[in-house]
Amino acid sequence: MRDCRSIRRSAAGAVFIAGAIAVAGFTTPVRAQAVEAACTYESCALSLAPVWNGLAITRGISQRQVANLGYFWPSDIRPVFADNAAALEAADEALQTRTIAAVLTDAGLVLLATGLARGAFQREFDGFARVLMYSGAASIGVSVPLHFAADGMLNRAIWWHNRRYSR
Repeated sequence: MRDCRSIRRSAAGAVFIAGAIAVAGFTTPVRAQAVEAACTYESCALSLAPVWNGLAITRGISQRQVANLGYFWPSDIRPVFADNAAALEAADEALQTRTIAAVLTDAGLVLLATGLARGAFQREFDGFARVLMYSGAASIGVSVPLHFAADGMLNRAIWWHNRRYSR
């Protein structure tokens, strides 16, 4: 008899959970549509703001930061542009380019610092220390145009996103 009651309770609990999930599933799109309908250029348009570790993507007149395309290791910015295919494609290209640039920048900094440290500890800059420093400087130099290219791609993604607010 106890087994039947526990089975009924478990079944009732499962029905309750399934109902709660179904209700949440039906109300979420309506809420998302209401938020999208309330969006104006002043409240939802994206822009860029320079920060010490990359380019911040900000939203609205308040310029609330919603993402950051970092110089040293970029975070995933694609969710900000998920509702627009063209913006998402440009954001994906920006992320890929910035990731390559970040690897080159980080490797360049490590090589440059290693060369400088080797020279400082030995009190002379031998050939190996110079090779490390020059390789690091070259890696950083190659990364700079890639950073600028990623910035341009991100700017294009923002243009595609903000296009919906044109009149």
